[in-house]
Amino acid sequence: MTKEQAEKLRRERRKKRLRKKRIKAFTMLFIIVILLCGAGFFAINGVMSMFSKDNPSSQPNPDSNISSDIQPENQENVIEGQTQPESAPQVTEPQPESQPPQTEKPEQSWSTILVNIEHPMASDYQVEVREIFNTGKNFDVRAADSLEAMLNDAKKAGYNMFLVSSYRSFSYQEGLYSRKVNEYKNLGYDEETAKSEAAKWVAVPGTSEHSLGLAADIVSSTWYNTNNDLTEEFENTEHFKWLYEHCADYGFILRFPKGRESITHISYEPWHYRYVGVEAAKYIMENNITLEEFHSN
Repeated sequence: MTKEQAEKLRRERRKKRLRKKRIKAFTMLFIIVILLCGAGFFAINGVMSMFSKDNPSSQPNPDSNISSDIQPENQENVIEGQTQPESAPQVTEPQPESQPPQTEKPEQSWSTILVNIEHPMASDYQVEVREIFNTGKNFDVRAADSLEAMLNDAKKAGYNMFLVSSYRSFSYQEGLYSRKVNEYKNLGYDEETAKSEAAKWVAVPGTSEHSLGLAADIVSSTWYNTNNDLTEEFENTEHFKWLYEHCADYGFILRFPKGRESITHISYEPWHYRYVGVEAAKYIMENNITLEEFHSN
């Protein structure tokens, strides 16, 4: 891929993101208009129903058999010094909009350890892993059951997932990073810029969560068989929607969400899920924060 082709690809991706934002904005505007119309209809209906009720008049009824001269001088002052209030229409108080559950922040633990470019792994970090099913992919033994449960339940729901990558040794991560750097160098980037660009897609050795044994790259089986690489377009699949909606139930989070690149320093990855434990996962996903923000708050 040439430098011009790479730039063209980036422009196309930006255009797609802009179109999605516009569609989302128009959708929200349409919903607001519908809600306002509905509120206006019910308000008018309530006023009309008030006038249609048979409320007694404060003046004597000319058809009444009771003579007007024996009526109190002031119908509103039946008891001297005390005025009977008019019957006020019942007004329904507006209900507050539903808010996402505000859970108490869980304590940090082994599962919420933060590893990134600013917090590299300790050189002597050790992790015990085991194989996930018969995939040849390994995961931290303390979280392996949760990963298998998520993949199993997804399959039962009709979503066959493919585990692209999980635990990676330091040396393996080093090879991935070097290969990405060389790709950018072949496009004409200098050494420093190539490393900087590569780090947006592949973690620098020692800063990858995959080396913790707690990160998993997951896509659909169909996606993996029909695409040459992991790309943002995976977010448009039903498999992604299932993972995003249910991952926290198994203790996982979408680790590098869209729009948070300035915080994570990693490009949006709709396929990358990180185990942090059920309580922490629900707190992070419900409050729409990153693991970095979980540690800083």
